[in-house]
Amino acid sequence: MAGPTVDFTKLRVLVVESHALMRRILGEMLRGFDVAYVRDARDVPEGLDCVYREDFDVVIVDLYLGKLDGADFAIQVRRDRTCRNREVPILLITGKPDHDKVMKVRSAGVHGMMAKPIASKDLYRRIQALLGDPMPFVVTEDYVGPARVRRETDVPSRVAYARAAGRARPAPSCHSRRQRTW
Repeated sequence: MAGPTVDFTKLRVLVVESHALMRRILGEMLRGFDVAYVRDARDVPEGLDCVYREDFDVVIVDLYLGKLDGADFAIQVRRDRTCRNREVPILLITGKPDHDKVMKVRSAGVHGMMAKPIASKDLYRRIQALLGDPMPFVVTEDYVGPARVRRETDVPSRVAYARAAGRARPAPSCHSRRQRTW
């Protein structure tokens, strides 16, 4: 289910990335989408300073940022009730997506993850999806972040498709049963 079209000319985006060239590339992509305001930060402390001082519509953060990583950034933003950007969509990017890091990031409350190299059309579509069809925000004792699974009404299940096609069970698939946001 597609949401409303996002007006990129009104967006404020923070990019937290340790490599200057990647910060520049992401900034150019965002400016190419006519994003109104792009702010960048080199590391977690600088990124945290930004999210406590300014309002953002999206935060793009690299996984590997030195001593503190993108998951640490997300945890700090999500767990602090006083953070003005607590519910902002956080998109994590990485050149090395390994299973343990993906699970840490998922538990940290990010909205999604993209592997480098990132094509501008994919970044555009991801931002459009994050803002055009936002996930419900969840706050529990052990998790703060977007709901991990799309609402059932948004994505018909494979079982519903199978029933509509007259089959007793869904066709085999290599995909999981739930529609993931990543």
